[in-house]
Amino acid sequence: MEDFMKRVMKIIVGILLAGFVILASREIYVRNTTDEIYLVYTSDIHGHVLPEKHYDAATGVTWETGGAGSMSAYLSFLDKPYLLLDAGDIFMGTPEGALGKGEFIVKIMNDLKYSAVAAGNHELDYGLDNFRQLSVKADFPFLCCNLTNSDGSEIPFVKPYEIFDVAGYSIGVIGVIEEDLHKVLTGENAAMFAVRSASASVQRVADELAEKCHAVVVLSGLGLDGDKELARQITGVDIIAGGETHIALEKALMINGIMVCEPGWGLRYAGKIKMRIGKRGLVRAEWKLDKLLASQYPSGNFVSERIGVFENEDYKRMNIPAGSASMWIQRYSGGPVNPMGNLVADAMRIVAGTDFAFQNEYGIRAEIAPGTVRIRDLVAVSPFGNKIVTMKLTGSEIRELLEQSATKEKGLLQMSGLKMIFNSELPKGRKLLNVIVKNAEIDPEKEYTVATNSFLAGGGDGFVTFKKGREIRDAGMKLLDATIEYFKNNSPVGPSQEERVTDIRN
Repeated sequence: MEDFMKRVMKIIVGILLAGFVILASREIYVRNTTDEIYLVYTSDIHGHVLPEKHYDAATGVTWETGGAGSMSAYLSFLDKPYLLLDAGDIFMGTPEGALGKGEFIVKIMNDLKYSAVAAGNHELDYGLDNFRQLSVKADFPFLCCNLTNSDGSEIPFVKPYEIFDVAGYSIGVIGVIEEDLHKVLTGENAAMFAVRSASASVQRVADELAEKCHAVVVLSGLGLDGDKELARQITGVDIIAGGETHIALEKALMINGIMVCEPGWGLRYAGKIKMRIGKRGLVRAEWKLDKLLASQYPSGNFVSERIGVFENEDYKRMNIPAGSASMWIQRYSGGPVNPMGNLVADAMRIVAGTDFAFQNEYGIRAEIAPGTVRIRDLVAVSPFGNKIVTMKLTGSEIRELLEQSATKEKGLLQMSGLKMIFNSELPKGRKLLNVIVKNAEIDPEKEYTVATNSFLAGGGDGFVTFKKGREIRDAGMKLLDATIEYFKNNSPVGPSQEERVTDIRN
């Protein structure tokens, strides 16, 4: 019996050892035929290359990011080969972004060694010729597979894709831009470009890259909802590295076998994807959102030592005080109270002397910290150079605008002089419930005087009802100047908590 048990134990041990050898052999095989690399990417930098303070109203926590300097330090800590990309909208939004009409930001990105940038809608803000000049200055390609000249011809300095060698592996990168581009471009800019189907264009390029690349990545300016829809419609893509909606996704989404991610905006975060690649392609991808804290990644003089040659008189006036703020003045997206939206709309209505004022929510780009408020801080709030335009609209036309606003497709219009009540869960066309003016319903037949910015006045963000206005006039002042006047006359300014946009959804 004892001999029998010894023989059984030998057999069991032998089986276990055999299993160990097999598992060990598999592990050795894996290590010998795969490598890990990083795909690091940012999106919607909007010229935010300097250190900045931020405030989380929910927690009361203040934190500081270090901009491009922190990004440089962050990259120096990476322990694997990496590919550095950006999903577009790199410069419009700050005084630094305006230097050289984006040239300074291109210089910063050159020095950070970006490999490619998707052509975002704001790369087109200064027109085609400026975009061409930026592409010449850039050490990286601008990518977009569905953007063409207005006649459908290819834009020669925009590439549909690029293939990069990272540690011996071929990574294909495709760029794509939003199909409704003409809603966010106005005037001559809108007439310069045409946009093809995003999904069909990406699929065509992905098919071309199928036999050439170990992994295929899409740099997308479609926004998160657009990225989700794109993932459902295409094959042959491993990762959609998205942007446009300024969302910092803590966890990546998996849709149709495709990773979908977004790293926030303004160089507050770096998105890092650890990619494990084998001979047959991508084995595994892990998403991590890394906050670019100034305390963790010191910014040093990375920006200041590069800016001198770009400085001009307009830039030098950016540090002139305009007034002060008693508390944080925040912008809340989609909520009933938007203190910064209230402030901008009030400033517009006051200088224009109109009944009402309207500001597009997505045109409000920053918060204001307590203390001294400089001109540069207000440029960050209203960076697009829009002028104030006045017109007359009937109450019925104003209801039409607010019915469209209630869809939230391009954010909620911020307003002064009136309030709206709506239910976002009701069908499109029936969401708006009431518009209140001085405690009474708006008169649909009466004509009211309205102030808005030149972007909305031209039908921007799809609010074409503004183009129906009568007696349309340039008020002779930029929106930025109106906010400067507001701070000069009302400091210290605190946050208006008036609820002007109320959603009574169940």
